[in-house]
Amino acid sequence: MNIKVTVIFISLLVTSCDKNLDIEPEQAISTNVALSNEQGVRTALIGTYDLLSQLPTPSGDIILNSEIFANSGDLIWTGFSIPLTQLINKNISPSNNAIENYWVNSYRTINQANTVLDAVEVVNDTDRNAIIAELRFLRAFIYFDLVNMFAHSWTSGNPDNNLGIPIITTPAEVSLENPEVPRNSVSEVYELIISDLLYAKTHLPSRNGVYANSFSASGILSRAYLMQEKFELAALEADRVIASGQYNLITDLEQIFNQSFNSSEDIFTLQVTTQDGQNRVSYFYSGEQEGGGAFIGIADEHLAKYENGDLRADLFYNDQLSNTKRSSKWKVNESNDGNVIVLRLAEMYLTRAEGRFRTGDKARALDDMNIIRNRANLPSITNTSLEMILDQRYFELVFEGHQFRDTKRNRKMFGDLPYDYFKMIYPIPQRELDVNKAMIQNEGY
Repeated sequence: MNIKVTVIFISLLVTSCDKNLDIEPEQAISTNVALSNEQGVRTALIGTYDLLSQLPTPSGDIILNSEIFANSGDLIWTGFSIPLTQLINKNISPSNNAIENYWVNSYRTINQANTVLDAVEVVNDTDRNAIIAELRFLRAFIYFDLVNMFAHSWTSGNPDNNLGIPIITTPAEVSLENPEVPRNSVSEVYELIISDLLYAKTHLPSRNGVYANSFSASGILSRAYLMQEKFELAALEADRVIASGQYNLITDLEQIFNQSFNSSEDIFTLQVTTQDGQNRVSYFYSGEQEGGGAFIGIADEHLAKYENGDLRADLFYNDQLSNTKRSSKWKVNESNDGNVIVLRLAEMYLTRAEGRFRTGDKARALDDMNIIRNRANLPSITNTSLEMILDQRYFELVFEGHQFRDTKRNRKMFGDLPYDYFKMIYPIPQRELDVNKAMIQNEGY
């Protein structure tokens, strides 16, 4: 059986339409039949990954939309999309189509994970926990970015009182018995995320092909702990990944990006095939000659920030048609199927450096800092500071989907807007408010 066709069939069973996290009730029988045996569950698990890779996709929106939203002068936006123009202007309407698609497609993927989790009893005892772990990893991965985009960050106010997003852990055909789902608190959402990731870390294998493994879970855990300012735990999870010896920094920076295979630096990527369509992020960043839309250029102000000799300053090219600099981190490759990098080893070194520095281990933080500097052809330094570590994080990971979270957790400014300003949170989509009377809109919208 062609696995791609089967995956699409399974995913159609959990596709949203007009209701809250909708699944047509009559489809429940088909879903039960499809998941009645172990092969069906395994195929549906791959289908959950596939939902993250197809267009439109939560994975592309996590990176693309958050970088556009976080922009404070690094990017030049020449796109004609009104929804994305609202993001870069920090003036988002609740009816914004990009935000609505992100919400709907994210919960559609969560529902797929919940649906498969509900059927795992048909899997043999030996493999069951690993499949549960993989699904819980994917669910946590999506919830983590949803709560950071649609709610105040952990560092803004009281996470026990701040509204987060709805937690749904049962399949939609069950949830439809109570379609009015309220928002959980930010702390409750994080509790679910941490619980899912700890389970995934414990039960996933150390190697799992192109799919999530135990170290992928540690990597996302380190992000969650950073957002919660649990710096020692963040450093420990990052250290676990580094100490595994399973990943290596690539000397040639150009070889990190736009690959259709996982490199030795990749901890977790989302596979994009020609059947999925274009890598959405690459299409927006690439010039027309490269096969892209030429919607996002790089400002001269950004290019001027790099130290002399920094090889990361070479990760740009001139789009001759528009005479605009563009990032070669996101460039449409020859086969049009460059993967979306979610986690790579350099992030783990920088997370460990920050965690160590904030908890008093400045000497080893400096060691981590110099590893990243040296890879970028910069000389070692003998002293460091928190700002220097955060600067290295910026230069290493810029345009990879980190700016929004890092600005918020470090209480920085988005241009002239404070990190906790109400406009620096996505509005709850109007569609969701219309169908879910228990939903409360974010303040200011």
